[in-house]
Amino acid sequence: MLLYYPGENDVKAYHAMEQAVKEGKIHSLGLSNWYVEELEEFLPQVTIMPALVQNEIHPYYQENDVIPYIQDHGIVVQGWYPFGGRGHTSELLGDPVISEIADAHGVTSAQVILRWNLQKGVVVIPGSSNPEHIRENLDLFEFELTEDEMDRINALNRDEKHDWY
Repeated sequence: MLLYYPGENDVKAYHAMEQAVKEGKIHSLGLSNWYVEELEEFLPQVTIMPALVQNEIHPYYQENDVIPYIQDHGIVVQGWYPFGGRGHTSELLGDPVISEIADAHGVTSAQVILRWNLQKGVVVIPGSSNPEHIRENLDLFEFELTEDEMDRINALNRDEKHDWY
């Protein structure tokens, strides 16, 4: 169960979720859309460490300060909107740097973006109802991005969040 967006009474709500874990009603807990400042205040006040923190992460919004902070606490980082989100997907999939790297590996831009996330230790949750895209999203383990390719994608960061929160 995820607690979405930091706000008032988060600790109280999370404590209720922790009680549900103790009662066997919930297996694990997580947070969504939480960042370093909020986590620094929140984590010392809870008993059960979140299993994951789910945040918007894509090459134009990379969360480079947040990812290592979360991982250093032993928490899984899960990236949503890995392709940039509604209204931004075509721009990101058509990015010249990503396209060039995809061509070099004989894969799609989507596969490069997902592989980039995985190599950063970020679990990704791309959505698709297209069976071909779903298969493509799973076919990420026959290639690896070089350090130079990772650096080139990292250089695309614009700190450009594509959702309203």
